Amino acid sequence: MKKKILIGIVLVLAVSMTAPAWDVLGHAFIMEGIRGGAGMANGNELYGVTAPDFVNYLYPTPYYGFLYDQTHSDFMALYNKALTPAEKLLVVGFVAHNGVWGADHVAHSASLTIGDPTHGYVINKAMQLEAVYAYYGVWAAMGLDGADEQSAAFRLELCHNIIEYAIDIMIWSQNPGLPERVAEAAMVRAPSMGRLVVAAYADPLVAFSQGTAAPLNLAAADAILVPAEAAFRQRVITYAGLFIGATSVEEVLGRFDPYLRGLAADMFGLSLLPGQAGQLLGLALQAGLLGDLGGELLATIQYVGKNLADNGIGYNGPGKSNKPTAPKGILKK
Repeated sequence: MKKKILIGIVLVLAVSMTAPAWDVLGHAFIMEGIRGGAGMANGNELYGVTAPDFVNYLYPTPYYGFLYDQTHSDFMALYNKALTPAEKLLVVGFVAHNGVWGADHVAHSASLTIGDPTHGYVINKAMQLEAVYAYYGVWAAMGLDGADEQSAAFRLELCHNIIEYAIDIMIWSQNPGLPERVAEAAMVRAPSMGRLVVAAYADPLVAFSQGTAAPLNLAAADAILVPAEAAFRQRVITYAGLFIGATSVEEVLGRFDPYLRGLAADMFGLSLLPGQAGQLLGLALQAGLLGDLGGELLATIQYVGKNLADNGIGYNGPGKSNKPTAPKGILKK
């Protein structure tokens, strides 16, 4: 493969999904598990559990790091703004995603089952995938085999993103109806999601922005937050569509390939040869790194569900919990 084409694939993978933990299907699977199994979660819950990552659409701005921390650490700000029944479903999903004691904490910071409490599951697998690619000469072929810290960090970020795609492909292979439920959830999610995002994060964003080179007023903050969430919603629909109706892993990899090539053309003006992005994903799947995924997901479902109940996160509003009751799932409506 030509070096410039390979590097284009790397950049697309790294930038198109900046710093999530579980990806869309991973989060949706966890939410459905908390609610009792496939098809048990409401559409607003399914969309809500993915929604904290809408801030990835603000990556090039000076507000990205602040807003990522807000949505993943100050998640109760949004939970406490819910007024309607639909909003209360959205915010329970939103909180389940969090990076403090939610699903992202397991993926990024502390795996529950693989004997590595110092790294999240996704990060641990990304480190393993980096070694696999090195063994097969991928980094050398890409010109990314430098020993410096920046090169090492870039390789890990690339592997981080590829692992998330690979996890979603494995989840889909066992749950082929999940992407359709996710796409429908995003299409019909409560339109007041924009109101919730603004109510929770516009004022903090304005205050933070005063210390940047691009200070905002409330109107400008609204004009940043609402379109970012809308763009993320469309991304969820498009991404889920890569899986809907597919009948084999090979078909899914084939669908991912033009998706990633389109990103390369739009973002970098690069023309990628068909099949090249799919090769990286295929190798990640064939490496056998994710044989323990089922156990980690089950442990995550139990962990997050317990934490939601213990922290009083329920569907009746702030401070009113719903205790676990089987077989309805860990949270009861």
